[in-house]
Parts: sequence; structure tokens; C-alpha cells
Amino acid sequence: MPAAKEFLARHRLPIPEPGREGARWLADWIEGLFEEDAAILDDHRLVEGAGAILGLLLIEHLDGEVCQQEDRHRVRLGRFGWFDPFATIEAVLDSEEPRSSLRDHLAAAEEEAERRGPISRVVGAFADALAKARPDVSIRTQFELTVELSNGATVDLTRLGRIREDDVALRKAAMRVVQMLPGGDKPALTSWVEAAPRILPRLVPETFLSSLPDRQDLYCTALGHDVYLALQLRYGPRARYVRDGEAASWKAQGAFVERHALSNLAQKSRKLRLEQVGDGLYRLRQGDGLDAARLLLPDLGVRLTRLDPREWIVVAPHRDVLLLAPSSPDHVRRLIDHAKEAAGRAPHPVSTSPFRLLPTGVQPYPLA
Repeated sequence: MPAAKEFLARHRLPIPEPGREGARWLADWIEGLFEEDAAILDDHRLVEGAGAILGLLLIEHLDGEVCQQEDRHRVRLGRFGWFDPFATIEAVLDSEEPRSSLRDHLAAAEEEAERRGPISRVVGAFADALAKARPDVSIRTQFELTVELSNGATVDLTRLGRIREDDVALRKAAMRVVQMLPGGDKPALTSWVEAAPRILPRLVPETFLSSLPDRQDLYCTALGHDVYLALQLRYGPRARYVRDGEAASWKAQGAFVERHALSNLAQKSRKLRLEQVGDGLYRLRQGDGLDAARLLLPDLGVRLTRLDPREWIVVAPHRDVLLLAPSSPDHVRRLIDHAKEAAGRAPHPVSTSPFRLLPTGVQPYPLA
């Protein structure tokens, strides 16, 4: 919405009508650019603004919603459909027939909403296979072709997306993916030798645990407020949560499970990118799905004292970002406000509760 408002104000344009009239208005305006002001076509702000307008038109027309993962913004259409309005505007601006190109992309958006598009068709087939072969598991969150399941497994369905026309082949391939999922009535325990190089920490909220059919099956440790430490095993683009029985078997072998997971995380955190996002507020974002868990890094507080010697406060609004600031009541308030905004548009929210970084580890920041 802010990008759309800024776009309309900058070009002195009226608020477009909804539905078809709005789409025609956008097509007319873009065609006018080719005839009158070709220089503006290279302005990245045009893609951002016109893409925002297109996204809002589709949200209204197809009862969609906006979703964000890191810096990627998409429109969810229907149960499984996704659409990228910004890539659409780029394609339209590059086309020799912009109106025709926009019409084709809008038709593709309607197909996504009706489960006939390239993303909704694939995820729908996977959901059908899941309901048939694993009724104990469901899709908890989705971002395009990546789904997170209620048992904690993360599945990348990109390969299924390559099956274009053959619905029978798609259903069979989706069933094969489901059959490879860990779990079942008596899941086999992964050996510590296999798990040790793959195990990593993952922060999860109380709401996630409450949504599981049997939360006792998942290994987790309370950190405070509404945040828990879980563990994941990563297999390339796939990942799954560690079960309680697995962790118990590894500990019986003498493994320090959580300590090893943090050690693996530290190996992936030797260089951290810290971006300033406000007066005294910073953001840590590596984009590997581990940023929230980095509040547990034993040396994080020491690294931050190089910027400011005061105690630091951190918030993990979602999986892919960690917000930080030197301790002060004003910083804490603004951290929480920033976290609420970030968590509200994230597919993997964690918490808006602040924590203190102490030499002995993290501690919940007392809230009034």
C-alpha cells in the first residue's frame, strides 16, 4: 500500500477502479509510457509502484492477500496459488505488446486462484497425496513451491513443477514425495553419525507447538515468553524437526545435542551482516532460514559490544530476521513495534517478545 500510494502521488494519478476497469486503466497508462515517456521505463521505481498497484488489484479481484519472505513480496491467490506482480510488470515493460502481455499474466493469475496455475496445481497435487497417504500431516505454511508441514518437515516442490501437462505423472510424483517424508506410526531413529553434521537450532512459537497433533513428539526447550528452541536436521533444501525420542537416544550415546547444534550454527555465522534499520535499531539477516536462531550464538553479545558497550536487546519476529538494539526503554518499544510489523507479513513468524543478551546466554526481557 505505501508503494502504491507513493506511485500514484509521484505521477499525479487517480486511484484506479477495482476489477477489470482498474486493469484496463493500468494497461492504458503503461501503453502511454511507450508513446510519450520511454525514459521512465528503466526506472526501478516504476516496477515497484506499478507492481504494487497490480498486486492490490488482484487482491481485491481474486480475494487474495500479500505475503513476504525476506525481500520477496508475492500475492497469494486461493488456497495454493501465488503470483508475482513485480515480475509481471517487468515482463510487460519488456514486451513489444504490453497490453497483450498484461492480459496473459492476468489470465495466469486467475488460473492460480482456480488451482490450474503452475504453482497451485503442483501444491494442490501434493496436498491431495498428503491427505491420502499421510492424514496425520498437513500443510502448515507455504511460500510459492516451498511448504512447511505440521510435523516440522520443509519440502521444496520445485522438481514437481517441471511436470507441466501430465496430471497423472504429477500425481504419481507427488505421492512419491509424500512417501519419502519422515514419520509414521513407528518412525526409525536417525543415527547420531548421520544427524551430527546436519543438526541446527530453530526457534518456534507456542502457537506452532499448539498446532501439532502431538507436541510431545517434538524435541523442544522453553527459552521464555512464547519462544521455544527446537532442532532440525537439514538435507539440502529439505529439513525436518528432531523428535524427542531421537534426541533422547543421542544423549544416551553421550552426545551434547543442543551444544552441537549451536556449534554447527556458529560455523555458518562467522561473518554476519548487520544493517541499520532505524535510530539505534539493527537487523541481522543472512537469508538462510537460521537468523532467528542466531540470538543463541554464544559470542553474539561480544560482537555487538564493538558497536555499543551497553547490554543488547534482541527480537526474532520470524525465521529469516533478527532485530537488535542497545538496551533502552525507547529502543525496546521500537523493536517490538518493528517486530510486530515484520511478523505480521511473514510465512514463518516466531515472536515479538524481546530478550536480553547476557554473558550467560539469552534471558527474557521483563515486560510490563
